[in-house]
Amino acid sequence: MTPLDLALRGRLRTQRLGRPHRHLPSVGSTQTVAAEWADSGASTGAMVTADTQTSGRGRLGREWGDEPGRDLALSLVLRPSLPAEKLGLVGLAAALGVAEALDKRTPGVSLKWPNDVLVGGKKAAGVLAETRWAACGSGFRPTVLLGIGVNVNREAFPAVLTHRATSLALETGAPHDRAAVLADLLLALEGALSLSDDALVREAEARLTVLGSRVEVGFPGTERAPLAGTVLGIGANGALRLATATGEVAVHAGETTVLA
Repeated sequence: MTPLDLALRGRLRTQRLGRPHRHLPSVGSTQTVAAEWADSGASTGAMVTADTQTSGRGRLGREWGDEPGRDLALSLVLRPSLPAEKLGLVGLAAALGVAEALDKRTPGVSLKWPNDVLVGGKKAAGVLAETRWAACGSGFRPTVLLGIGVNVNREAFPAVLTHRATSLALETGAPHDRAAVLADLLLALEGALSLSDDALVREAEARLTVLGSRVEVGFPGTERAPLAGTVLGIGANGALRLATATGEVAVHAGETTVLA
């Protein structure tokens, strides 16, 4: 099997993303490696990939699994020039970029707020955006560690996930070139990150599975009570706009469940 970094050479069409690139056969988490690299001065766009993660993690502290050598596990170092209240747009742009890359290979691609990518209603990819702050002059500068996991050629999932997860291979009935998927993903992500706030929100809303639906938003790991309401769309800062019994609420993080 050709290492992913070698297979990606000649296919990478981005200006910044994926440059430079470190590929490792196995890591605990690409996020951890990317964080260490960022601390030592990695430039924006630097990418870590691995054939497998032994301790991959997703949103809300959940575990993210992969099938060694068959899926995509990567983390990008980004140093955006954004105010704190706009950093939620980075994860939204990542989800949109992944969706556009998968769209080239299979129909039925949609987004589950805040940044899960679904195919046929099942999760095919996830995004984890972690922000770190460092002193810079008289202020602070953000670094976003953008973790992305894509189920590319996985053919089976644990029984508990069978009805909730899928892969490109399962949806199309054929294997896919991981390097080609990654090259398309990075190009689409670079484009999404360059969109204006309004354009990004508009394109993400067009793919939102719950737009106009009545949902309950839970807040795992906190004591905050769930919120119920109708999804109005996505706000200019990436928050979910929810019409509740007491008025419109902006939800910045949470887990949505569609109510019957």
